Amino acid sequence: MLAYSRDLESAGLSRQQAEAIARGMTLMVTQQVESLVTKEHFDLTMAHVDQRFRQVDQRFDQVDRRFEQIDGRLDRVEDRLSGVEKSLSGHTVLLSIITLAVVIPLLQSMAAG
Repeated sequence: MLAYSRDLESAGLSRQQAEAIARGMTLMVTQQVESLVTKEHFDLTMAHVDQRFRQVDQRFDQVDRRFEQIDGRLDRVEDRLSGVEKSLSGHTVLLSIITLAVVIPLLQSMAAG
């Protein structure tokens, strides 16, 4: 700061003006340096970001496991519905046989009599 102040003085500014400008410049540079990110701060921030990504990955793993459980349940429901469908098909066949065995002879006897 002292050398800068002397340079300003030798350029024609008063000592008071030169010192005020030098103090202002020093303050400005100090504020700029303080706003810079240090490597340590950057590393800490990145470690925090990495930790958050790991937490998000864990949450996605939990969601994936839940979907796998739901898929398993849906597969079991599908198997049960398939069994119900086969059973209904069998019932339809039996009802057709009953209709042929009971209703048709009944209609024939009504038509004859």
